Amino acid sequence: MKYDLNNKTNRFAQRTLLAFSSSLMEILETKGFERITVGEICEACNYPRATFYNYFDDSYDLLNYCWIAMMQEIKVDDYPYMKPEERVYIIFERIYDYFDSYRERLGKIMMFNSLDGALVTSCNLFVKQQSSQIMMDCPYGDVHPIPHQLVAEHYSNTLQLIIEWCFLRKKIDSKEDALKYLHYLLRNIG
Repeated sequence: MKYDLNNKTNRFAQRTLLAFSSSLMEILETKGFERITVGEICEACNYPRATFYNYFDDSYDLLNYCWIAMMQEIKVDDYPYMKPEERVYIIFERIYDYFDSYRERLGKIMMFNSLDGALVTSCNLFVKQQSSQIMMDCPYGDVHPIPHQLVAEHYSNTLQLIIEWCFLRKKIDSKEDALKYLHYLLRNIG
């Protein structure tokens, strides 16, 4: 991403980033990600292509920004001193609640984007990386008799899988069932 998110963003930059990401999400309700062009995104939000390229390299870069913005909205980094087994449930509940609030939009988006397409693959990879990093940052790394990185990856893969089954595959109907499945899959570690 060309725009440095570590710097404090001004109102103009915030408005521009929001316009591009919102436009992408609106277009995704009518078209698969791979078929969306930068020109369509710019037209939808009334910004010139030059402005787009001041912020992003391409539509995949914008998509990555959307995932970053999503994780900031979910606030998954609020608990630096929790044990991994406590952390994973809080992270899961926040991610679940976020996706649940966009359930209708997700349904529309998934009509045009397959589970093995670029959009879902990108989201899955991003959620896995972020949750794995959160678990790696946990100060209780020496609690388990196996490497901490393996535990972190196991937690993040399981969390991502349950989210996918809830919202993309629509195989789990309720948050309670999802938590029950998550607990069952993680109970041997912790």
